[in-house]
Amino acid sequence: MNSSKWVRVRFVAIAVLAFAVGLGSSVADTEGAADTVELRWALGAWETNGEKPSAVTHDRQLDTGTKLKFLVEPLSPGSVYLILLDSDGEIHVLYRESTTEVPGRAYVPPGTHRFELDEHAGRETFFLVASVEPLDELDQLLARYARAEGTDKSEVGDAVVAEIRRLHKAHRKFARPVEKPVMIGGQMRSGSTGSAIDELAVEISAEQFYGKTITIDH
Repeated sequence: MNSSKWVRVRFVAIAVLAFAVGLGSSVADTEGAADTVELRWALGAWETNGEKPSAVTHDRQLDTGTKLKFLVEPLSPGSVYLILLDSDGEIHVLYRESTTEVPGRAYVPPGTHRFELDEHAGRETFFLVASVEPLDELDQLLARYARAEGTDKSEVGDAVVAEIRRLHKAHRKFARPVEKPVMIGGQMRSGSTGSAIDELAVEISAEQFYGKTITIDH
C-alpha cells in the first residue's frame, strides 16, 4: 500500500487518509435494550466502467482500478472496529470507536477520497466488528501489534485474526442479526462520494455482537 502509515503498495489510497465524520450526520436514538448492537454500514465499489458505486456485501473479485469506500455509523454505544488484513499479511485499523456515546457517521477514507486497487494481484480482507461490551483482548492484541516488529509482528497479526474469528464463533448461539437497507437522511445529496454510498447502507440490529468479514480478490 502507498505512503500512508496503514496503506501499502497493493492497496493504493488516492490521498492521505484520516478518519472523518461526515457532515450532516443523523442523531441516533440511543434508547433501547443495552444488549443490542445497532449500526449502519456500507462498502461501495466504483468499478472502472461505472460512475455510481455498487454495494459490496459479500466476498468479491474486483478488477484493477476499482475504487472503494466505507461508511460506518454506530447507532448505539459500544465498540466498533473496521480492520484490514492486507495482501502482504499486515493488519491496519481503519476505524475504531469505543464509547458510551454515539460517535456519528464516518466515511473511510474521508471526504471525496477513495481507495484504489492497483495492478498487483492479491487478497484484502476486511473485518467489521461491533460489540455492546468492550473487547479487551482484541484491544490488547492490536496494541501489541502496533509495537511489534519482524517475526513477532507476524505472529501477533495472526493472533488478531484468530481473536476476531473466535469472537464470531463465540456469538453464533445468538439470534441472527436483522439487516435492512436504508436511505440515510431521507434524501440523497448529490456530488459527493460519501453520499453516493449512503443509499447502499444496511442497518444492523444484533444481540450483543455483530461481525462481518468481506474478502476482495484482485
